[in-house]
Amino acid sequence: MIRRGKAILFVLLALTLAFPLHGADVSTTFATSHYYILSLGDMSADLPALTQATQSAGYSVVQYDGDTAVIYRGGEAVDVDVATALADEYVLLVDGSRFYLRETGETYTLTVRPAEIGYELVINPQQELSINDTLTSVLMALQQIGILGNEVNLEYVKFAKADLKGPAAPADVFIESTLYGLTVAEDWLAYATAKGLVQVGLRVEIVAEKVPGGVLDAEFVDYVLDETESLVKLLLPIDKLLALAKSTSIGYVRIAYQPAVP
Repeated sequence: MIRRGKAILFVLLALTLAFPLHGADVSTTFATSHYYILSLGDMSADLPALTQATQSAGYSVVQYDGDTAVIYRGGEAVDVDVATALADEYVLLVDGSRFYLRETGETYTLTVRPAEIGYELVINPQQELSINDTLTSVLMALQQIGILGNEVNLEYVKFAKADLKGPAAPADVFIESTLYGLTVAEDWLAYATAKGLVQVGLRVEIVAEKVPGGVLDAEFVDYVLDETESLVKLLLPIDKLLALAKSTSIGYVRIAYQPAVP
């Protein structure tokens, strides 16, 4: 949920974050060898207010209307392509009801993005950092532009930056490894480009193989591009990939293969 002017809430949150760090078996630092994903819980974002706040703070804004993007810098539309805008140090991408915020600093890069449940925070350190000090700084900065999740905590998952193969999908999630890698990538947009995925905003083009007699769940219907008895092609939000792969009507989720050039 978006919260504003909640200084007392932030102090209590900071104290809550600090307390678990004294446990003997809990790491107190973000290491440069990994990046970290933490849950921010559910959020109900006022996107016009967030867009205005980030523009005032010097962010470039990439605003999608369907498949078309308009780029704003300093509140004015500019004639640059999406890839150029996404390379800026401070970026907000808005795609429908979703947003993706990325800030690149000298000591870490932070990203706020949609997750399977609510939103998540990604921290990619460029040097060894105190977890408590870093999160306190990050949460204060996010609060100043109107972002604060309901259930911020210190439970995180971490991924080695040097692991080129990437993590394996859980046994109960029937999804192609490249697409699973996308869901946990440090930078969704750079990963999708590197892997040659067809991506529009925060959506990616995929194919779901239905089980015999399977009917696509209603939550995915709005994203359908084409469908046959056994296959359905979708332009699906990245945060919904795992939910689709777990659906009882779907046997496997994979990349939408592109035809070879003759």
